[in-house]
Amino acid sequence: MSIFFNVFIKSIAFFLSILTIILIISLSISFFSERNNDFITLDGDESSTNIIAVIELNGLIIETSSELSNLTTPFIISPKNTKKNLEELKKISPKSIIFSINSPGGTVSASKKLYEIIKSYKKNNKNTKIFIHTDDLLASGGYWVATAADGIYASYGSITGSIGVKGPDWFYYDKPKTLSTGIFGNRIETENGIKVFSNTAGESKDIFNPFRKPTLNELEHLQNMVNEIYSDFIRIVSKERKIESKTLEEEIGALIFTSDQASALNLIDDELYLEELVNKIIKDNNLKDYRVIKSRNTNNSLVRQILSSNSNKKNHNLNVECLSLRSSITAILSFESTGC
Repeated sequence: MSIFFNVFIKSIAFFLSILTIILIISLSISFFSERNNDFITLDGDESSTNIIAVIELNGLIIETSSELSNLTTPFIISPKNTKKNLEELKKISPKSIIFSINSPGGTVSASKKLYEIIKSYKKNNKNTKIFIHTDDLLASGGYWVATAADGIYASYGSITGSIGVKGPDWFYYDKPKTLSTGIFGNRIETENGIKVFSNTAGESKDIFNPFRKPTLNELEHLQNMVNEIYSDFIRIVSKERKIESKTLEEEIGALIFTSDQASALNLIDDELYLEELVNKIIKDNNLKDYRVIKSRNTNNSLVRQILSSNSNKKNHNLNVECLSLRSSITAILSFESTGC
């Protein structure tokens, strides 16, 4: 009997080892094949050199320190990863690149970096036109990025705008009485509750914020920092979209707009669905044959993710990103709109 069990166990171990090796090889082949081909063909002639590339970007604009963070938190727009997409496209010289962006914004540093990446690509690849399109949300830092393109387009029902800057939030626990930990989490009990102090630049930037900034001298220095970045934001939008700075500051402010309103204000070029924009590019360039390719990182709608029952408010993977937003100078629609 013991001989039988020894043979049986060794046989099972042998087959499990073989199965493990096959699994590892399969995963490796799949991983490296996808890494070497980040785009798939959506439409057109596979052999055509008239390529229209679509790069889909959904989420908060934050520079991540690891590629693994994009797997655990897919609703992040990383400038580093976007730059990799553009470097791959440089090899095939597409006629046009469409960034399909749905974003409430992000940190100022990451938004500015992504803007510069797109501007640099345009400068070094003059035969490629770059367009921005949004189906849902193109706000704040997302709109900052969009101004780098040759044209901005939005689907009907989308939201555009929020041209403003927000400073870090200061959370103040007024006269804490007890600190406790337990199976239900950490608790802080105070005599006068929790107060939040915020800095904003741009009329109605904190339209969704239930807290208002107190007029304290201690925040003056931080407000000056926010104003300085806001001035840069206004200058860039004014230059790229040919809108007077005074109009941006006094009339447009940090409000959000429908696609029709945004078009009237010249914040976007036209109200078009993504498919219509692709057809416009084909028609404008009189392309007899073409090939439409799209980045593989296809995510669901950011707005639908926020409003769904599995919203970001319940997604603990966003804790680090929320902390980054709260403690940084940001160009973002509102923390509440991202579930932070």
